[in-house]
This record gives sequence, C-alpha cells and structure tokens, in this order.
Amino acid sequence: MSRKTRKKRPLATRRKKKNKKKSLLSLRVFSFLVLLGILIFSMGAAGYVIFFRTTIAHGAASAEKATIAFEEPYTTIPELPPDIAPVRDDKLPMVAIIIDDMGYHRDVGHELLQLPMNLTFSFLAAAPFTAELEEMAFQAGRIVLLHQPMEPKGDEWDPGPGALLREQTKEEQEVLFMENLQKVPHAVGVNNHMGSSYTEDRGRMEDLMVLLREQGLFFVDSFTTASSQGLAAAKAVGVPAARRHIFLDNVHSQDKVCKQLHKLVQSAEQNGWAIGIGHPNDATLAALTHCRGQFLQRVRLVSAQELLIKLAAH
Repeated sequence: MSRKTRKKRPLATRRKKKNKKKSLLSLRVFSFLVLLGILIFSMGAAGYVIFFRTTIAHGAASAEKATIAFEEPYTTIPELPPDIAPVRDDKLPMVAIIIDDMGYHRDVGHELLQLPMNLTFSFLAAAPFTAELEEMAFQAGRIVLLHQPMEPKGDEWDPGPGALLREQTKEEQEVLFMENLQKVPHAVGVNNHMGSSYTEDRGRMEDLMVLLREQGLFFVDSFTTASSQGLAAAKAVGVPAARRHIFLDNVHSQDKVCKQLHKLVQSAEQNGWAIGIGHPNDATLAALTHCRGQFLQRVRLVSAQELLIKLAAH
C-alpha cells in the first residue's frame, strides 16, 4: 500500500464521523420536531374538544331553555264576572298565588319551594324535574296542581307534550289527561297551560270538566283568552272553579313583579279575593323574597285549594 493511500484514510474516517454526527443531529432534530408536532396536535385537540364541548353544551342548554314555553301574552286584567259575587273572608282579603310551569327550572324551583309562603305550585307533567319538585312540594305541605297544556292560537306557541287539542276525541283526551295526572300524583286541582283556542270551545271544556269531577279535582282558569269557557263549563258540570286575575311576571323585572303584586292586593281588597299567577324565574323569586312584606300585611295568603273551598261555600 502506497503512502499516498495511507494519507487518505484519516480524511475518510473524519468524514464518516462528521457524517455520523450530522445524521445524529438530524435524527434528534427530526425527533424533536415530531414530539413538538405531537404536543401541538394534542394541545389543539384538547382545546378543540373543550371549546366545542362547552359550546355544544351551552347550545344544548340554550335549546332546552328555548323549548320551555310560557303563558300566551294575554295581559288584560279581567273584571270579575257579573254572575260571581265578591266573597269576603271574616279576616283579611284572600290572595292565592300559583307558580306555573314548575318542573323545568330546578334551582329556582327549589328556592321558591323554600320560601316561607303559602304558595300553590302547578307542574307540567312532562318536565324533567317534576317528579323531584312535586314530591318536595307535597312534603312541604304545599298545594299541588296539574298544569295541563291546551291548544293555543297560532303556530308560534307550542304547548308541549301531553297537550289537549280541539281535534282530539273524548277518548284521546281522557288518555292524555290521565297520563299527565299520573305524573303529578299529588295534584288536587288543574289549571291550563296556554289554551287560548281550547278553552274557547265549550264542548271540549265540558268534556274535560267531567274528567275533573270524576277525579275530585277543582279548576283554575289561567284565562289566556277573554272568551274562555272555563268557568261556565265548570259550573255546568259541577266542578269548583275560579279564574286568575293577574299575571305577575309578563315582564321579568323585580320592580315590575312587585308592582303586579300590588295590583293583586288591590284587586283582593276590592273583591275580597284574587288569584295571581307567576312563573319560576329569578325576577319572580326576587320579588316574592323582597316585596312580600309589603302585601302580606294587607291580605291573607291562602292556597288555591283553600280559596276554592271558601268560594264554594258562598
């Protein structure tokens, strides 16, 4: 082997070592980039899941709230019918306050049930928390009603599951009503949810009143239309009945609800009794919490059942 050849070997060796170092460096850089990519992907995936789960959950909650329908916007304060004389208790004027649409708003429902007030609670049979809150109301000694959905006017108002419709037969109506009543087992009376169309049908209302009479229930007309046949049908069939005077919370504002409570008291002072209807929302809860002292001194807060008994006795 020549000297010239021997001189080239160290250079080749150095090149191999240099290339090996470059390969190791490239491999390390590649591995780092892969790990960095995995880390970025994982963080992105986690962020995606958290964001969209939150968004979807929020959207689902909003959608659920959007499906909760309240009373139709009939806000006129009616005068007492001419054939029903004012009834005065031997004490203070009587006021009954019914909280409708119970069963959807769990937290607010709990807080309303814990108020030291003789409120009456009306439950929607299909609502997700009806079983829990209805039992709580019963254990607390509160009067429970079935809030029976009925056909409204206009497609924009959805009365929800279990609604009574004018096109139904008597048999269909009876099945729906009894199914709803079974889901509110402590109900001693019924009031209508919506129903501006249904309650104007005298025949349909009389069919319903027969069912109420058979079950020993009374009826409170939520009065979502001035042409409601609720009281006339109840009287014809022999079912104890009354009609609400004032919706308390068409406007969800504590001040507005307090003003409606004042109107309710004034109506009771004029006629000896009055019925107000509210709903489980923050404004109504706040008004009943902070304004009740202003009107409880002037009236006697009774359950809807006690009020109906007093009215039937006159």
